[in-house]
Amino acid sequence: MWLKLLIIGGVLYALYRFAGGKILPGRKASVGTKAEEKGESDEETLVECDCCSTFVVKKEAILFKGKYYCSSECLEKSK
Repeated sequence: MWLKLLIIGGVLYALYRFAGGKILPGRKASVGTKAEEKGESDEETLVECDCCSTFVVKKEAILFKGKYYCSSECLEKSK
C-alpha cells in the first residue's frame, strides 16, 4: 500500500517537474522585467521614438539625452 502511494507520488512529482513547475497559478517572478521573463535581450526590446511615437528595436534606435529616436531626422526635429 505505501509502496503504491510512493510510486504514484514520484510519478506526479516527475510530471510536475516536467511541466516546468508552472502548474500552480499565482506564483510571481521575484525580480525581472517582462522582456527578461520572455528571454528577450535588450537588442530585441522595442522602444518608442520620442518625436514620432514609432516603435523601433532598441539596438537600432538612437539614444540622445536619455530619449530614444527612430532616425536622425527625428533627432534633428526634436532639438
